Amino acid sequence: MIKLIHVITDTNIGGAGVLLLNQLRHFDRDIFDISVVLPCGSELIRRIEALGYRTIETKHGADRSFEPAAIPEYVRIIYAEKPDIIHCHGALSGRLAALLCRVPIRLYTRHCAYPPPALLRHFPLRQVCGAFNCVLSTAIVAVADAAAQNLSDTGTPRSKITVIINGVEPLDVFGNEKRREIRRSLGFSDDDFVAGIFARLEECKGHIYLLRALAASDKNSRLKALICGRGSLEVELRRAAVELGVAGKAVFAGFVEDVTPYMNAIDVNVNCSTGTETSSLALSEGMSLGKPAVVSNYGGNPCMVEDGVNGLVIPAADHLALEAALARLEGDRELLARMGQAACRLYTERFTASAMTEALARLYLDLYRKKNHEI
Repeated sequence: MIKLIHVITDTNIGGAGVLLLNQLRHFDRDIFDISVVLPCGSELIRRIEALGYRTIETKHGADRSFEPAAIPEYVRIIYAEKPDIIHCHGALSGRLAALLCRVPIRLYTRHCAYPPPALLRHFPLRQVCGAFNCVLSTAIVAVADAAAQNLSDTGTPRSKITVIINGVEPLDVFGNEKRREIRRSLGFSDDDFVAGIFARLEECKGHIYLLRALAASDKNSRLKALICGRGSLEVELRRAAVELGVAGKAVFAGFVEDVTPYMNAIDVNVNCSTGTETSSLALSEGMSLGKPAVVSNYGGNPCMVEDGVNGLVIPAADHLALEAALARLEGDRELLARMGQAACRLYTERFTASAMTEALARLYLDLYRKKNHEI
């Protein structure tokens, strides 16, 4: 049996945590003996242990990729556990500890995409950054082509990178009556056309453009917005909704532990990201219900949404283009239904949690066999 340790620094349940939970549900436990190292008190602990996995809690490293005091703590854990493979989700301190302990196989997942600073794309820092990644990691998983491009732009050889698109469990489909009840509980009528956005309330997620699109919509439009998530911009966005005159059209639902009822309630899934986006879990979850999407052309969005097939792709930070796309779908329910069918089909083909985990398990096994063959 292959002893595998995952290291994650999240104290709340974010995208990386949901991704890890999806993977843990599908690993073959006859092949992999898995433990998860994470901060004391993390919201993930209960969920991981409910799946039957052992957790190891740390005092340091909470919500920090790098913390010097975390390195010796990780070193002690690694020496005690003696893993064959260590897989870090961010967690630079964990990667450094794994190198110090000479763990045979060391993986790192790149969960985000953003334009790297110009200095890191040119000699000599490009070469330094690439060498650093090569030394720290046996292999690097990128969750989208955009993330892989970021890595290669900063010097990491493409041969070191494996792209494994994020996958999710399918959401339960609600019947018409239950869906109607959920919509009414949120303040939406049967005639409303509801655009949902499921993301942290941070600038890079672009919520302001959805609010501006609402303000720009035709007076006869029934467009409404369902905003699920919390973040540092919550007060500012609520104020903006009032100032734009759309407070009555935008519902702020806050953090929702289970997105299923909210995702069932919407008509179209929206992603307005202007930064960090790779392969959105919310887009995949919506696709599992047959929800078409309107997305910005940032990062991994265009790889998930094929323009005109399972949704529409618009320029990032363009609220007028967003309003036009939403108006098009609101006015053409046949197109909306056709795109929804395509979304469901693409989910089944490309974005399931089981397919993601199978690809990751193959990578682990390939690396393990090569390493043992070398020995």
